[in-house]
Amino acid sequence: MEAREGGDSRENALVDQLLKELDQQLKTVQVPTDGRLITPWLLTTRWNEWAKWYKKPTEELRALVSLPQLSLPAEENYGNLYDSIRSYFEEAAMLIDTTDELVLQRLNSPDPAKEGISNMPFHKHMHQSTLKQYIHPIVCFVTMLLRDLWFIGDANVDISRLDDLFEQGAPDQSQIIRQIHIVLLKVWTTPWSKSKYYIVPDPTESCLALLTLNHDGSFKQPKDVTKLIAKFEYCMRLTFLKEIRERASASPDMDEATACDSLQPWFTEKNYSTFARLRSLQHRASAIAFSTMSLPRIWWTDSEAWSSLNYRGNPIAFSDVCLIFRDVEEKLVDIWENKVLRGLKLRVDYGHILDDPSERSVGYSFMFDPRNTCFQDRARLVRAVVEGKGGFSTFLLRYQDELVWNRSALRGWLQDYAEMQKLLLMRAEMLSGAPSRGSELTAMLYRNTQAREVRNLMVFGKHLTLLGQYSKMTALTGRDKLIPHALDALTSDILIQDLALARPFAEIAAKICFGNEEVTQLYRDHLFVNFNKAFTSDDLSAVMAKHSLPRVQYALTINPWRHIQTAWKRKFKCAMEDVVEMDMEDDIDSLQAGHTRATENRIYGLSTHSLAAAAEDVLPLFLQASTGWQERCQVMPGGSGLPYHQARSHLFVPKAPATTTNTTSPAREESTTTASLHNSSTSYALDNAMVDNIAARVTERLAPMLTNLIQGLASKTRTTSAEESSDTAGPAQGQGKGKQKETVAEDTWETPSMPEEEEPASEYPSCQANLCIAIAQDLPILALQRMQMLLRDDRTSWRSYQQRDAMVAILKREKDVIVILPTGGGKSMLAIVPSMMEVNMATILILPLNSLIMDYERRLTAMRVPYQVYKSGQQLNLQDNLVIVSADKSQMPHWRSSLADLRRRKEIARIIVDEAHIPLIAKGYRRSLENFYEVRSEPVPLVLLSATLPPIFMNSLTNMYRLLSNHITCRQSTNRPELTYILEK
Repeated sequence: MEAREGGDSRENALVDQLLKELDQQLKTVQVPTDGRLITPWLLTTRWNEWAKWYKKPTEELRALVSLPQLSLPAEENYGNLYDSIRSYFEEAAMLIDTTDELVLQRLNSPDPAKEGISNMPFHKHMHQSTLKQYIHPIVCFVTMLLRDLWFIGDANVDISRLDDLFEQGAPDQSQIIRQIHIVLLKVWTTPWSKSKYYIVPDPTESCLALLTLNHDGSFKQPKDVTKLIAKFEYCMRLTFLKEIRERASASPDMDEATACDSLQPWFTEKNYSTFARLRSLQHRASAIAFSTMSLPRIWWTDSEAWSSLNYRGNPIAFSDVCLIFRDVEEKLVDIWENKVLRGLKLRVDYGHILDDPSERSVGYSFMFDPRNTCFQDRARLVRAVVEGKGGFSTFLLRYQDELVWNRSALRGWLQDYAEMQKLLLMRAEMLSGAPSRGSELTAMLYRNTQAREVRNLMVFGKHLTLLGQYSKMTALTGRDKLIPHALDALTSDILIQDLALARPFAEIAAKICFGNEEVTQLYRDHLFVNFNKAFTSDDLSAVMAKHSLPRVQYALTINPWRHIQTAWKRKFKCAMEDVVEMDMEDDIDSLQAGHTRATENRIYGLSTHSLAAAAEDVLPLFLQASTGWQERCQVMPGGSGLPYHQARSHLFVPKAPATTTNTTSPAREESTTTASLHNSSTSYALDNAMVDNIAARVTERLAPMLTNLIQGLASKTRTTSAEESSDTAGPAQGQGKGKQKETVAEDTWETPSMPEEEEPASEYPSCQANLCIAIAQDLPILALQRMQMLLRDDRTSWRSYQQRDAMVAILKREKDVIVILPTGGGKSMLAIVPSMMEVNMATILILPLNSLIMDYERRLTAMRVPYQVYKSGQQLNLQDNLVIVSADKSQMPHWRSSLADLRRRKEIARIIVDEAHIPLIAKGYRRSLENFYEVRSEPVPLVLLSATLPPIFMNSLTNMYRLLSNHITCRQSTNRPELTYILEK
């Protein structure tokens, strides 16, 4: 027994040793020999090979670029390294204000040979704190250079001199700052060449690689690397700016432009420089990031009512999210009534608030508009405090016959006021539609200022609206982009009461407590104030986490909430993709006027409802997107004008179902009831899944009866056709033969004569498609019957045998098909007829022109053909087989998602592209069509229709759409004999 126990202990020791050795292997960077096991990013950078070459554990490699370790004897002198580098770059940034603008433009032009000189000059960051974030990787970089483990040739002398200054504790910090400049300039103006042993010779790139090395030996994703590169690039430009100014001031013969000329190769692309290398990496990382589909963070646990999901594995129910809003509402009302007003029954009653969005005068807000007389007395709370009413009895004390403010009470009140502001900020983020960027939301102004003439709080109609300034776009382009968000009813009213009653006293209290003009200015202009400072994104995330954790057991901070809210608003159809795409696509009116929609938004037709990024007809859609989300969250939507005690969530009553008829398929009058239920604006009245289930069951029962009925008609038609074959030997013989008339559209389609040569034998094998209504030999007859029914003309015949063969090939669904028919050759019937013949099978029709969509809608309505036009984010219904989508929308991710969802519920027969030649000629002016080959997002046959494609472009068309090699081509001559071309000298 003892021997056995001894054997077990030896075995356990062996196992432990093997596991320890394996663990040591995992702590180093591994490089697979099979390139397929390496990411495209590492294949192009080879950073993993370079890290493996060091033969050091991952943590030791990461330590090379860590901040100074003051506990180590060798680095105890680097205590002021961070402050020195910060002072260096702050001094460099100050030079921007006094530098020639053309020099700044050149400094901000990374590739002047290709793109010219940028009109946007190199500039400071909008937030002062941003520079502190940007210098962090530079601190790590300089620390790496100072460590003994790093050698970079000639620059070692300058690095050693900097190390000596730190070791000696130079009393004059300017010496250290000067030496930092020398070191950085030396490193960034040295051409670094690869060698056999130095895969990554540039120390800046080496630092970048180590900064992206994770604890487990992997590397960060390209999307995360771009941020670090951007920080390096900005700091490099500051260093070159400082050197330009020094060279210009050192010699009377050299000005800033000449100094810029001498340094330009080091801060532009396509040169042997560190800057060029980083720009190359930036381009590659951006390309990979943009073309790589991220793995989903969200998994739906309820794919019918969309009531619950998993975010990164954490279960979150929508009902719990709604409870968060109720909790915050209770807390907000309590703070307002009992801590801000201290029990006083104060209120400003208002009706229709007047606001002039175009007013740019300093200090203007609807609060100060003389037309809004209800806001003229803003001192009501101030008077109540002075008089000691309610809970304000101790705010003003009498001392030696003088009135003295109780600063302690004032500070306590300001803290309570800040708590209320946090809750208002949180509701603005979570309940006003698509989440705003935290940095923009926390810096909003409620009235115009000298520096910013467009305030962020306006009233549109009855909606109190936040205009989110997309400051990232402002910094990049120099132009504002304002995005409207309508506040819910309760938040709107309390915010108005706050600005009208509490804010004047808050401004006075802040001035007394802090005596700081900057703090007082915050209370005077900012919409949200956090005691004695502005809110930050971290503050917003903290309050969101505080109130979400008890309900969903997960901290819904800014970033997680953006993902989660986006997923739900798409499913609930209160997304804003329609708003965005409306400006991407040119409409008929703007094209008729001779300009684009973007030009129209910028110049023409501006009204008091116009914004920088939304025309007057688009703005209501933004507000509807906000209120639609609020209704889903079971809070009183904005625009109601209700006082907050009447806008409580427990008083919210969902809207009644709409009773309008289906506008997507107006021909189906017999199914008005089902259509109205399906298209109700309140989808919670009747779940889409229920409608689809009913439709599927009806289709299942009707299909056998329709099959027998149609096959009987087909048999009778074949007999009739055989008897009349002698009368139809020639397509042109007999009055009315060979013509196809659309009587319902009040116009006649002229039909070219059928060619007199003998028709070729059919190349198609017997049909294997899942058509329950006919066998292969019945397809031409049944398709012709359907055309006759649609056009209401029994004399309708095939326009050409090419049209007939194309129809058969499309119905068989065995191969891709290219159809070239002349104008009036019956191409549209190739898309319409299959959708009418097939049971519970969808035909996707992609149209590249808005005018073409309108024309199809007119004709389909006249022919009473059921159809649906896809709108962004909507769930496709099961009733209408013909689905029309614009070419631009067909490239969007939300379309692919809707199509995949439809395929799970219904078979997709084919994808048809009308005017398929347009993407060949549209690459220069319609960017959305540049990757049009991706139109086939489902494994189904692709059908291309055109009337104007010359034979020489057939290969280009085939390659662009990536058709299968065995595709079928049905081409009829597109000659127009009625047209005459006259060549004159």
